[in-house]
Amino acid sequence: MVQKRVLITDVDNTLLDWQDLWYQTFSAMMDKVLEISGVDPDTLYAEASVIHQKYGTSEYSRLLEELPSLRMRYGADVLTVMAPAIDAFREARRRVLVLYPTVAETLATLKDKGVVIAAFTESKAFYTNYRFRKLGLDGLVDVLYSPEDHSMPEETVATRHYDADSYVFKHTVHHYTPEGEVKPNPDILLDIVRDLGVSIDEVVYVGDNPLKDVFMAQQAGITDVHAAYGSSQHKPEYELLRKVTHWTPEMVERERTALKPGSVVASHVLTENFAQILPLFEVP
Repeated sequence: MVQKRVLITDVDNTLLDWQDLWYQTFSAMMDKVLEISGVDPDTLYAEASVIHQKYGTSEYSRLLEELPSLRMRYGADVLTVMAPAIDAFREARRRVLVLYPTVAETLATLKDKGVVIAAFTESKAFYTNYRFRKLGLDGLVDVLYSPEDHSMPEETVATRHYDADSYVFKHTVHHYTPEGEVKPNPDILLDIVRDLGVSIDEVVYVGDNPLKDVFMAQQAGITDVHAAYGSSQHKPEYELLRKVTHWTPEMVERERTALKPGSVVASHVLTENFAQILPLFEVP
């Protein structure tokens, strides 16, 4: 058996509870928006979904400025009027942006063993970059692969108002995945393996989604690990994400019908925490 010396990990719902982070921050913001504006919730959520689909992310940072209902009511004063909603978002983010238990310790242990650690995510570069810096992953992860950022409309206020250097990783190398390509794409995963200069026999891939992560790794011939502790699709708060998701109906249907329940059986399953992956990197 070949010694495993590379870990490629999914990020959201594998290293951190993205579902809870998104739900807590988005709902805190929107509760305030609804309280201040009095707009019908279903109308606001439908508008949010259109905007999220336009930019390809459910985390679009200029959402409030582009919601038609708010633009119609407040015009150029949207951000001023909605300052309490933005504050609620930031307070929730400070409270819930944390790694899953054992993640930091496990990544540090693997690095001490000489394991190369790469991350592969579908989240846009800006949002993943922020989380990496705030969570101390800059340096724990050697290479990050993510999509580039979406474009920003000229009429919105610039989001990134700090010095450009403050957004740059100090240690982690950041590469971009091909535009428009999403998981499960075994070709991208194999491109990452080639970029890292290793063979597939040396690699372990871990992620929370049976289709996007486990099935993809199996199709690429890479040792697959299911982070079952991070599965979020059946949590009650997932319903809010469905209402405002950046996924088009076609994308939702594709994932729903791509695999029959139980058709993907993971080679290894992490039922309790991330640290359960460590035995895979012991000397065979």
